[in-house]
Amino acid sequence: MIKQDVKVFTGGTILTMTADKTAEAVTVENGVIRCVGTAEECREAAERLTHDYEEINLNGQCLVPGLIDAHCHMTMRGRSLLWADISSTKVSCIDDIIKVLTDHAKDLPAGEPIRGFGFDHRSLKENRYPTAEELDRVATDRPVQIMHVSCHVNVLNHYLLNQLGITKDTPNPDGGTIGRNEAGEPNGPLFDSASDYLADEFGVEISNHGPNFHTPDTPKNLQKIIELGQNEFLAHGITTTNDVQVTKQEMNSYLAARNSGLLKVRVFCSVLSNHLNDLMNLGISSHLGDDKLAITSLKTYIDGAITAGTAYMSSAYADGMEGHGYLFHEIEEYKNIIIEGHTFGLQTLTHAQGDAGIQIVLEAIEEAQKKHPRENMRHRIEHSSFATEEQVRKMAELEVIPVPQPQNFYERGEELIGAYGKERTSNIIPYGWFKEHGVPVTITSDSPVAHVNTVQGIYAAVTRKTAKGTYMGGAEHQLTTEEALQAYTINAAKAIFKEDKIGSIEKGKYADFAVFDRNPLETDPDDLINLSITQTWIEGEQVFSKKSSEIKVG
Repeated sequence: MIKQDVKVFTGGTILTMTADKTAEAVTVENGVIRCVGTAEECREAAERLTHDYEEINLNGQCLVPGLIDAHCHMTMRGRSLLWADISSTKVSCIDDIIKVLTDHAKDLPAGEPIRGFGFDHRSLKENRYPTAEELDRVATDRPVQIMHVSCHVNVLNHYLLNQLGITKDTPNPDGGTIGRNEAGEPNGPLFDSASDYLADEFGVEISNHGPNFHTPDTPKNLQKIIELGQNEFLAHGITTTNDVQVTKQEMNSYLAARNSGLLKVRVFCSVLSNHLNDLMNLGISSHLGDDKLAITSLKTYIDGAITAGTAYMSSAYADGMEGHGYLFHEIEEYKNIIIEGHTFGLQTLTHAQGDAGIQIVLEAIEEAQKKHPRENMRHRIEHSSFATEEQVRKMAELEVIPVPQPQNFYERGEELIGAYGKERTSNIIPYGWFKEHGVPVTITSDSPVAHVNTVQGIYAAVTRKTAKGTYMGGAEHQLTTEEALQAYTINAAKAIFKEDKIGSIEKGKYADFAVFDRNPLETDPDDLINLSITQTWIEGEQVFSKKSSEIKVG
């Protein structure tokens, strides 16, 4: 017999993300919402269920639906926490990177690879990628590898280049390039699909289906990185994630974490397109799994990253880059992936940053719909950073959902302005056009590309300001605070086909909640950055508490 667990949440502001907007209280039974209304109504509902219920006093704080990160890489975020932190808050030049890596190596066993995560070449004094020769200053007797904040570029020392057999004669793979010096010798960087070489014989090879950050690891360590990543998400009020690049390595790891009880956060998996034939052969044409862990969609790539300088643009970069970025697939190859996935019944998620890349995605989806009409597919374009207004109109026509990350410009807006120019960046993530043309508005992190920080995402979307206070322009693209909260809750739930279970505080939905220290709707936009998540609940169970402001059970 299942033990009855009934709670009543009251004593603060409750934002429901429904037409009613607010409530005084919520009654929860065994992880499911049973009543939303006045405190009296919810206590009466609890009494009908049991005389032995708990009342959770919010102490004036603000309860909202559990936040949903519909585009993230939780395992990669966990892995990055084990590597040296070489983000722009820690390093300002290549010498700084060398020092941080050298210090990090002191705590590693002899011979173990030295790895760092998070550098941004545009924020370095040198304004370029480090080289293998420079990483040789860290070590010449074992691998040294650093990953760009975009996850689209790795830089290796000569030891690792030699270990992987990357030489002057090694060809550039489809969808990627090997950095080379003037003599044509590999000089350290591996761009996009060239990182597939890192898979070696023990990793997951994905060919030109995306940047390879599926670093070979032990089962024990893979569980550790899930734990580390999950803890960070929970601390920021996130109760549901959409891991948007899952291969067999991540799927096996998530299954083990669920079976052991480690997995708390909901994880909906977008399987990378190199596994499309596997899905088709197994007949997995729709959601497979449960409300804790499931396969839900197909992920593919068309172009590179705006931070790495490889997004596919219709015109050249403003910082003097000669090219326009590049594609992971030949256009017809990409279109065939979308058409096959669509025809089979899979929701597709395509990484597309540049306007030229976005155009290819829209044409592929339109062709797929013409050949095989399907309703309510909710195909997505991940990032959609430089979508034009005409492309947004087409998104509305095709019922495509853009899934952007305003934290990208919050954390590195100045570098983006330098790379793309003020005019283009004033329309980066064009929320105003999304709203005008009836396209759903979402906010996600893309962690570890940006930090798992929901408050920063909300602040950036509302103010269009960077961490340094630079205004990105484009006032028409600012969201209201209410719209930003909807973007992180009910709209995000719709992007993953889960709006019947999560995303709002309604009877019959899961009791997934986040608690802010105060009401965001009554907070000045410029002060949103100072909001704090104090509690996170999943199915009525507290999974995170900020000690300084613990919720008291009355």
